[in-house]
Amino acid sequence: MQFMKKILSILFSVSISVLSSFGQVSNIQSIINEGVALHDSAQYQKAIEKFKLALKINPNSTLALYEISLSYLELKDYENASKFSTQVINSNDKNLSVGAYAVKSEALAGMKQIDNAITLLQEGLIKNGDSYLLHFNIALNYYKKGNTDKTLEHVSRAIELDKTNSGAFLLNAYALRDKGYWVRSIYSFQLFLLLEPDSKRSKNAFEEMLQTMLVNPATEIPVERSFIQQQLMRDTVSRAPQETPPLSPVDGLNRDAIYNAIKRSMDSLKAAKKETDTYLLFTEVNRSILNALQKEKEQGALRSSSFWTFDFPFFKSILDSNHYDTYCRYISVSYFPESLQWWENNKADAKSFIHWFENGEDNSND
Repeated sequence: MQFMKKILSILFSVSISVLSSFGQVSNIQSIINEGVALHDSAQYQKAIEKFKLALKINPNSTLALYEISLSYLELKDYENASKFSTQVINSNDKNLSVGAYAVKSEALAGMKQIDNAITLLQEGLIKNGDSYLLHFNIALNYYKKGNTDKTLEHVSRAIELDKTNSGAFLLNAYALRDKGYWVRSIYSFQLFLLLEPDSKRSKNAFEEMLQTMLVNPATEIPVERSFIQQQLMRDTVSRAPQETPPLSPVDGLNRDAIYNAIKRSMDSLKAAKKETDTYLLFTEVNRSILNALQKEKEQGALRSSSFWTFDFPFFKSILDSNHYDTYCRYISVSYFPESLQWWENNKADAKSFIHWFENGEDNSND
């Protein structure tokens, strides 16, 4: 009987310990969730208070450490963002390692330690293997340094790893244009706009794309870009207005033929109408570029770059479908008020385009 009492006492103690531990974990998670909600509503200081409360309960909670580093990063408190993300990195938490490397690299860049940020991210690649986020952040830091070649190397790898993140296509478009690869940049802009058609940076991206397409004239003050402070951008990259873009062949592409196709299209439209709206110019110039690229592909040797194997076939399929104008309206909603109005007034066509885009077939019978 005495033995049984001891066993029951031990089991009771273990049960109380397990329940207490479970309750503690549950309580920490609840507090962290509250902090995340505050962070998502841009109440970063209040979020930090919640995460600190969670850390009082469990100083080794890597999730709380990671979340607090994100909130400090948003507040541009780079010292604390670096401090807490370092703790996550040192914990070897595989689930949070990549994110922690990204946070610390942004903190270092914010403290103007861009070379250190790149070195850290390269360490992250060695430790975690290929990662979209790490390659993208390396590309971003090289972009800030004005190293276009390295930017393209790493952003291209990021896109290979994940084609669903709009930011990589936008950074790729910037770098391609800065490199002089203006034809390829046009369709990287469009891939970005397809994924993110209606943000502030979408409007700016659309304007820069129109200038690249020669639809709009280049301006003395460059279009504001994402990812980098405007003054730093002017210091590292020269984008003075050019009447004529680079026309020498590159990667097997006859850019002179593309340029001439654009000029013929615009001259034809302007001859037909005294006043031609910008939207019509955009749609017709885009059409002329894609048709000129088709001729280039038919006349040239087999090309294996991602532009010829992915970008061009994708956009040519849109041009050849029944959804080209709908597509043009879709990617221009942030730029043309009439495009947004079109979407509101043509919901059936919009639905059909989305169905075609997602499934590769029309839903005309729906």
